[in-house]
Amino acid sequence: MYDEQFRPQVHFSPKENWMNDPNGLVYYKGEYHLFYQHHPHSKIWGPMHWGHAVSKDLLHWEELPIALYPDELGQIFSGSAVIDKHNTSGFKTRDEDVMVAIFTHHGEDNEKQSLAYSNDRGRTWTKYDGNPVISNPGIKDFRDPKVFWHEESEKWIMSLACQDRIRFYESPNLIEWELLSEFGSEYGAHGGVWECPDLIQLEVEGESEKKWVLIVSINPGGPNGGSVVQYFVGHFDGTTFTCDDTKDTVKWADHGRDFYAAVTWSNLPEPVWIGWMSNWQYANQVPTDPFRSVMSIPRKLGLRRENGALTLVQTPIDLSAIYKGSVVSNEELTVVPGQPARIELSDLQAVLEAKVEKKTASSFSMALKGENEQLQVVFDLVGQEVRVDRTHSGEVSFSEKFASVDTMPLVEVKDFKVILDGTSIELFVNNGSSVMTELFYPLESIYVLEFSAADGEVILTDVSLQYLASTWK
Repeated sequence: MYDEQFRPQVHFSPKENWMNDPNGLVYYKGEYHLFYQHHPHSKIWGPMHWGHAVSKDLLHWEELPIALYPDELGQIFSGSAVIDKHNTSGFKTRDEDVMVAIFTHHGEDNEKQSLAYSNDRGRTWTKYDGNPVISNPGIKDFRDPKVFWHEESEKWIMSLACQDRIRFYESPNLIEWELLSEFGSEYGAHGGVWECPDLIQLEVEGESEKKWVLIVSINPGGPNGGSVVQYFVGHFDGTTFTCDDTKDTVKWADHGRDFYAAVTWSNLPEPVWIGWMSNWQYANQVPTDPFRSVMSIPRKLGLRRENGALTLVQTPIDLSAIYKGSVVSNEELTVVPGQPARIELSDLQAVLEAKVEKKTASSFSMALKGENEQLQVVFDLVGQEVRVDRTHSGEVSFSEKFASVDTMPLVEVKDFKVILDGTSIELFVNNGSSVMTELFYPLESIYVLEFSAADGEVILTDVSLQYLASTWK
């Protein structure tokens, strides 16, 4: 029924057992394919398969049979999928365009890249009998191929995570690959292993220019501990990625604890990505049953120039199709010390939006409060940061790493959007230029959303709160 305790109602989660990284994201003939790292026999990470789900709207998902199973070459680790429209691989056998998956075969201390293909819209898969197509060159961490067709040079480009850097390869046919270049040994954050790269081109808001963005997950090394996604903005000429920023510049895509391994769908006109909503510090311990792990809300991507620097902007997909009634609509809330504004909630699936018009307070907060627990978001206008405090948010005892106060730098706050889904909060500030994603596990059933201010007044305008219908029903 998908109604178990801690089961999200708006985000994708598997029917049962373990899930982590999104894989093979591809769009074809009206269907969004979501493959994912999956252990079908346990709620704990184990031998990796590719689980599979499809959706027509990125909200309602149908779980399909497992797509790829481990074999004599190893487990099926992360990778990508493309539509080989010109049949460069020669794998096409029917009228449908052939779908090709490029993934890491993980053997004992030996990772290599392999192929599988489908001629029936991803329903059944055949592994290429010449696997692997890229053998291991003596690198322990050599994985997560993300492939796209580069129009300018008319060839396939692969980004591959290699310990603490990214290597780029080229191929005319997805089978024969040559090393082009590498990037990253002296750039960005290096607190952990680099994983799950993605190289995409994005438009800059209000400008005619397009820039290339290299996405790299890193574990550990996040600003609040554990897993995190970083990104680099620059230029790609078909051979080499050149970063626009200085070597010590670090750009985080999401400052929350629970957004990792995010990559984009291929074969879409505009970039949309999704991330694994967890953190390796406690992913195997979260108190969900019979499943473990959740995907984020899919988000559209863009670039915005702020104070001379290009910032990744994330906009959650339109949720209006599952609105089921507003609690507050375009209201104004004035919040002063000692007089909090409250909105009673009958449901923890909701979208909240507000603009911040007047701010004489040193800080203001938004708290999801039960009788004995709360999840608090503090906008510290003097300290210029946002804090998400989940130390008293319900069930936190399953891991000593979970109860936390997580921070994100923020010079000013103009607006915010919050997506609540029972056990998660996704916070988008300043029209998506600053983002935090956090899990929590509430134990109570009655909640109020409370706004309070310190040392002054805050006026929130265009406040709206919409309940969200379950996407499982």
